[in-house]
Amino acid sequence: MQESPLTTKEMRVLELNAAYLGVTHSMLMQNAGREVARVITTNEKVLGREIVILCGLGGNGGDGMVAARYLQEEGAIVEVYLLGSENDISNRETIMNWGILKNLQEITRGVLKTESSIKKTKSILDANIAIDAMMGFGLKSRLREPILSGVTMFNKSKAKKYAIDIPTGIDSDTGEIHGRAVKADVTIALHGPKKGFLAAKELVGKVNVVSIGIPAEANTVCGPGDLSYYVAPRKTSARKGDFGRILVVGGSDVYSGAPALAGLAALRTGADLVSIMTPEPVVSAVRSYSPNLMVRSLGTRVLMRESAESIIDAASSQDVVALGPGLGLEHDTVLAVREIVNKLVSMVKPHTLDADGLKALAGSEIILNPGFSVLTPHWGELSILMEKKLGMASDMTNRVDAALETAKKYNSVILLKGPIDVVAHPDGRYKLNRTGVPAMSVGGTGDVLSGIVAALLARGHGAFKAASAAAFVSGSAGELAFNELGDHIMATDCIDRIPAAMDSHT
Repeated sequence: MQESPLTTKEMRVLELNAAYLGVTHSMLMQNAGREVARVITTNEKVLGREIVILCGLGGNGGDGMVAARYLQEEGAIVEVYLLGSENDISNRETIMNWGILKNLQEITRGVLKTESSIKKTKSILDANIAIDAMMGFGLKSRLREPILSGVTMFNKSKAKKYAIDIPTGIDSDTGEIHGRAVKADVTIALHGPKKGFLAAKELVGKVNVVSIGIPAEANTVCGPGDLSYYVAPRKTSARKGDFGRILVVGGSDVYSGAPALAGLAALRTGADLVSIMTPEPVVSAVRSYSPNLMVRSLGTRVLMRESAESIIDAASSQDVVALGPGLGLEHDTVLAVREIVNKLVSMVKPHTLDADGLKALAGSEIILNPGFSVLTPHWGELSILMEKKLGMASDMTNRVDAALETAKKYNSVILLKGPIDVVAHPDGRYKLNRTGVPAMSVGGTGDVLSGIVAALLARGHGAFKAASAAAFVSGSAGELAFNELGDHIMATDCIDRIPAAMDSHT
């Protein structure tokens, strides 16, 4: 249960992550209905009293249907009215609970499809208690019939008025009234208050927040909820570049594969365009990996400070910069990385640093920005960043604490890679990612993760969300590869399965 206001999206993320943990939507609906009934029976005498519940076609309606059973069990005279055709019920659990009510003889049930049928239902006006289960959270457009008339009739009732989660007609994020809204005496908020309550206090009435069984870990696990920010279908009006232009800066006279792997992973994650800037000795090798990568030479053997200006110029037309894969740690390269990073921060340019790129930050006193900076170290690299020994890598509490300490030191989101990834924010938030398999310890999977992070950063939801979703996707792709190939996977096998990893959780 949460006391701070939630947005519609935040609530949906929690529900999806709860389902990922095994707490199904059906379980949440049963809990919600029971809690609604509990609040009412605690505050009101219900024995022998008439209770009318107006139910919509979605999940909020299902909550009301469940509440009806518990209230009838307590001796109330319950009438449930579905506003709209039962063939149009949009929620599987609501269909199930409507079917249960159809089996019960002691709860009056009706279907109101029109304005006139609602006006003729006098029991709405005469009820002792009326419950609004018409719309719930997530409303973004003006109410239509028969809900519009349902709201009007509900407000005319002499009953004590309860709303489930949020009064129908109120935008749960802004408090805006979409044409007309229920005026509740009491709003029973499920799991937490909704952000729109603040702007619609006169309609929300007294707020009772109830637990519906969303586990606390739904807040801290990386799951399908975190991925949901990034999997909406593209609009028909989408143009090339809308889903991300990524610049990868990496490679050296020794390493050619790392920047290519990062770039290909970004493309498979959904980025539209990937450019790679790499030292001259490996340009041909990087180009050979795929014609989908646009490759430019830095004109030097390794990244040098003289290349910094051209990289910054190139970054100005890109959405995200992924810096570090395969760069090496020559002295001039380290100085160049620091110069580039400082400039990226001042430009407010989203970026992710991995491998040699993040090692170059050690001892630099560079301060990043957690809104658009992600560092992706493993435990050894985290120790380098902190310039000290960090203790037992196997101690999960120690891992979380160390990741948070590093996040605060560099003012950046940290994605600490390991058997369980830790995503840490300087403000103290963290998430744990449980996806992945030991077979992913092969070379190149860190570069793949960098590409996934970069592609998701380009979508504009911030560094913490991007890192959380990227960890989940990367591990899920590795699991899919392992299911087919066992302990014989390569980084490219993970790249190939990124689309399936993303699609399987939509």
